[in-house]
Amino acid sequence: LWRFGYSARLLKTNHFRTAASNTSFPAVCMLLAQYSGRKPEVFVVIKKNSFFTMPETAEDKTNLELYSPHPQVRGMTLLNREAFKRTVVVPVLKVKKETVNTLLKSLKHAVLQRPGLKRVVEDPEDEDSRLVILDPHKIPEFSLGESEQEVLKQLDVCPEVSKYDLELTYENFKSEEILRAVLPEGQEVTSGFSRVGHIAHLNLRDHQLQYRHLIGQVIIDKNPGISCVVNKTNIIDSTYRNFEMEVLAGESNLVTKVQ
Repeated sequence: LWRFGYSARLLKTNHFRTAASNTSFPAVCMLLAQYSGRKPEVFVVIKKNSFFTMPETAEDKTNLELYSPHPQVRGMTLLNREAFKRTVVVPVLKVKKETVNTLLKSLKHAVLQRPGLKRVVEDPEDEDSRLVILDPHKIPEFSLGESEQEVLKQLDVCPEVSKYDLELTYENFKSEEILRAVLPEGQEVTSGFSRVGHIAHLNLRDHQLQYRHLIGQVIIDKNPGISCVVNKTNIIDSTYRNFEMEVLAGESNLVTKVQ
């Protein structure tokens, strides 16, 4: 590229102009091709390999275990809450009771932050100690980094990370996580709905209809105050925009009051 004299300086100038204007990478490829005499396809291949091929990480695997129900619920049409139970292995630190609060503040970035899950549990081997659950996303190899170990040293806490069997139940999963685990892979999951008082109104797609009663019950379970879930069963073609509906779950009370 340097054989073309001033073209190198021109290329550098145009490159920064491209970056400043948020122009996509192919524009730079074409510029390189212009001054090097090569076809832009060479650079496009480099772009594909460098920017689009993402290897599977340890965090992805952990995420599947920690935030997904048991695989056996796939295809379930009648809700069985017991089937969602599963046990996952998570990292924990053994800490004296009087040190727990200080440790939670000092290692806030590494402690498990999951609504509905306890961060501190009883130590079955020592009543004077507690087990602090760490985020497996942050501690994927069950070993702490230098900064975390330095904090533990100051608090006089053993840096050894142990494994703990954490039991997850239906109550620990969000509605979208439950429905994503139940519906066939790759199909759209319904997580939004309209609400009028105690009634939730869905517009389910065809591929979701066989799971409609399960979807309705999950929405009631995960949304306090909702006691009736309905789904529109035909198109709106009347003057007053009335439509027929089916009660999917809960009480068949379609009279509500709103303010």
